[in-house]
Amino acid sequence: MSVRNVDILILGSGFGGSLLSMILARAGRSVAVVDRARHPRFAIGESSTPLADTTLATLAEQYDLPELLPLTQYGTWKQCCPDITCGLKRGFSYFGHSTERDFDEAAQMLVTASSSNESSDTHWLRSDVDAYMFEQAGRSGVIQFEGAGYSLARDDGHWRVTGVANESSFQISAPFIVDATGSTSALLDHLNIASQTATLKTNSRAIFGHFTNVPTVESMFREGGVDCSRHPFPCDAAAVHHVLKNGWMWQLRFDDDSVSAGFVFDDRIPDTQRSPELNTTEEWDRQIQSFAFLQRQFSSAAVVRPDTGIQRTQRLQRLTTEAAGKSWAALPNTAGFIDPLHSTGIAHTLFGIRRLAAILLSSSDRQKEENHRHYSDQLINELRNVDELVEGCYAALPSFRLWCDWCMLYFAAVTSMEQTAADNDVSFLRANDHEFRNTVRTARSHLQKVVDAGSTSEACNEFEGKLRKLLQPWNHAGLLDDDCGGMYSRTAAPV
Repeated sequence: MSVRNVDILILGSGFGGSLLSMILARAGRSVAVVDRARHPRFAIGESSTPLADTTLATLAEQYDLPELLPLTQYGTWKQCCPDITCGLKRGFSYFGHSTERDFDEAAQMLVTASSSNESSDTHWLRSDVDAYMFEQAGRSGVIQFEGAGYSLARDDGHWRVTGVANESSFQISAPFIVDATGSTSALLDHLNIASQTATLKTNSRAIFGHFTNVPTVESMFREGGVDCSRHPFPCDAAAVHHVLKNGWMWQLRFDDDSVSAGFVFDDRIPDTQRSPELNTTEEWDRQIQSFAFLQRQFSSAAVVRPDTGIQRTQRLQRLTTEAAGKSWAALPNTAGFIDPLHSTGIAHTLFGIRRLAAILLSSSDRQKEENHRHYSDQLINELRNVDELVEGCYAALPSFRLWCDWCMLYFAAVTSMEQTAADNDVSFLRANDHEFRNTVRTARSHLQKVVDAGSTSEACNEFEGKLRKLLQPWNHAGLLDDDCGGMYSRTAAPV
């Protein structure tokens, strides 16, 4: 049996666990990573943002990880890492649909995130990116076990993992352990940490896969005579959101011509709840057939990933009551998850890695314990903030106009904080900004009155006026500007 004692043990080798292990190893710590699965493997959570890019760049520069810098912009990614599949993401595109008619040309909103292709964000093909991060971690000296069957125990003040990988037995011991297993929550389950998922406001589920032979939205618009000249960027070079009466569909286009696509439904609406009589493929087909535009777009589509076909989830939301203790911590995606909407996952994971790495590399044990409590409290608070920013969009349905109005709260938070993202203690999406959080809750109260009134044009106009005033302290990018007609170009992140 291979027996190793290390400083830090990490469960899970997705990009989060691998990146944290690289940082710690480069700083001189001995690190082991153990994972039950093997690379490459299918994963979603694929859409980066300017906030994610700047945070990754900060980590790469601070901890001497030059091999990661190319992944922070589309131009350098394509030049330096052409074998790692990605997609061009210039912003966020939103299109409103109904079952009664085809696409409504007036129901469009595009929000620019990057001013050029070279400086653009990316979609990550996670099977490629996670495998690359894992490989780089190994080159950094991280001890790695994948495809491992293992058991976890704690005694004598140390965590111990005993298992088998590649037909060889191993044992790893460490005084500190990190749970980077995501929804598996291996360590949280071992510790019997209570869940507080029931307190979350968002209640959604998803059905998704990767597809080929999916024509672009722009090509279908042009065929249908829809004018695309006002778009501030090619509308498919984006996180594309098709907003439906009962939820929404994402489309993320990769450079290998595959498309990540998935429906997300608000399970608070009775007719969106999973139909037990339908299998996954049948439910997917039913949803596609419900919307004329999507029916044409996916008429020749074929599933390419994962090998098991289209996937379907139960409720997406998760939230723990504790995200760290004296000898352990969980990364953000293990501590909780809200929804794919707003593409917050990659950025939040990177925020968590930046904070946790700083804590683990500090010298004072007393300070570490205090910082672990702060890390846990702040992480849970941030997830609750994301919950509030997401839930309002679902509450606005089926009104595309109100959906887009509520999105402005997220864009106000993210565009106003991009200048301060380098601060290690800055809260994600202004979660610790009490004035902003109160503004979100005040806006939610106003939104409910509009929804209860039937979302009339008069009520929507009044809501937009109130929201415009509420967002003034954080609106530096022309949000809710009537003159732009839903085509936002001033929202691009500074280069």
